Amino acid sequence: MDRAAENGKNSARQLQVDDPSILVIRFSSIGDILLTTPVLRALRQKWPRGRISFLTKERFAPLLQGNPHVDELLTLKEGAGVLELYRLGRSLARRRWHILADLHSSTRSSLIRRIMPADFTATCAKSLLKRSLLIYTRLDLYGPEPPSVPERYAACMAPYGICLDQGPCELYLDHNDRSLAEKQIVARWPDSPNFLALAPGAAWPTKRWPAERFAQAAAELASRHELKVILLGSEKDLDLCEQVGTYFDQKTCLNLAGRLPLRGSAAAVEKSKILLTNDTGLMHIATAVGTPVVPIFGCTTRHLGYFPYRAAKAKVIETNLYCRPCTHNGRKRCPLGHFRCMRDIGAERVLEAAEGLLNE
Repeated sequence: MDRAAENGKNSARQLQVDDPSILVIRFSSIGDILLTTPVLRALRQKWPRGRISFLTKERFAPLLQGNPHVDELLTLKEGAGVLELYRLGRSLARRRWHILADLHSSTRSSLIRRIMPADFTATCAKSLLKRSLLIYTRLDLYGPEPPSVPERYAACMAPYGICLDQGPCELYLDHNDRSLAEKQIVARWPDSPNFLALAPGAAWPTKRWPAERFAQAAAELASRHELKVILLGSEKDLDLCEQVGTYFDQKTCLNLAGRLPLRGSAAAVEKSKILLTNDTGLMHIATAVGTPVVPIFGCTTRHLGYFPYRAAKAKVIETNLYCRPCTHNGRKRCPLGHFRCMRDIGAERVLEAAEGLLNE
C-alpha cells in the first residue's frame, strides 16, 4: 500500500464523529460550483447530522441558496484583498472544524488552509502535469474515460468514505426566481409560449460558436417546433446577444442578457424546451434543472472534466482535430489562426442534435 492510500485509510479510521463540522471551499465560477453539488450530496448522505459550510465568492452564493446539503453559506466579497482574506481565515479559525475540503486549490484557498486549523484536510489535485502534457505535447495520460470534475473533487474525499451517487448536479430554485423570469417573458408574450434558450456568450472568444450559426440553428428549430427564442447571458454578453437577435424579429425573439439575476436566468433555462449553448455556466445550470442541452465545445475537450455531468438529456457537439485542446480554459484567439474547432461545426449538426433531444 502506498503512503497516500495508507494515510487515507488512517484518516477514515480516525474520524470517528457522527456529526462532523465540514468546510468546503470553492470560490468560483458558475460551473465549478455547480459541479461541487454531487459532492455536497455525498457528504450529507455520509453524515446526515453533520454541519456543512461552504465558502465562495459573494456573487456565486446564489447557486447554493436553498440547497438542503449546505447548512451555512460563507462569502468573500468580490475583489477582496489578502488582508480581508486573512481576517476571514482568522474568524473561521475560532471554530472547530473536523474536515476542510479545498476544492479550489488556489493561492487564496491555500491561504485559508494555512490560517485555520482542521482535524483533516482534503485538497483537490489539479493534475497540472497531465493537463500540460496533453495541451502542449498531445500526450494523453488521462486514459479512455477521463474523470469528470465532480469525480476529481470526490477523489480527495475518498479517504473519508465519500462516494458519489448516480445523480446530476443540483440547483434549487424557488417561486421568486421563477416569477422574475416569467415576468420578463409575459411582458413580451402574454400567452407565455413555449421557447428555446440560446447562450451564445462565453468568457473566452475561442469558446464561442459563430453568432450567425447560433441564429441559423435556432431559427430553424423554432420554426419546426413552433417555439419562441430567448437569449440569455450576463451583461458582458449583451452585445453578442443583440447581434444574434438581429437575425430575428421582436415577435419571435427576446433578449434577456443582463436583465435577469443568476437565479432568474436559471429559471428561464428551466422553463425552456431546450438550451443551445457554448461551454458556459448556463450549460451546467441546464443539467442541474433537467433541461435538454446541446453544448458546443471548441478549444477544450472531455479530458478537462467539464462536459455535462450525468445529464440524461445532453448531446455535446465537437470536432475531432489534432490541435484540441489548445488550452484548459480559453484563449483570445486561435493559436493556429484557423479556428476550425468552431468553424467546422455547421448549424445542421447542432440542429440535428437538438431535434433528437426534442423528439425524445
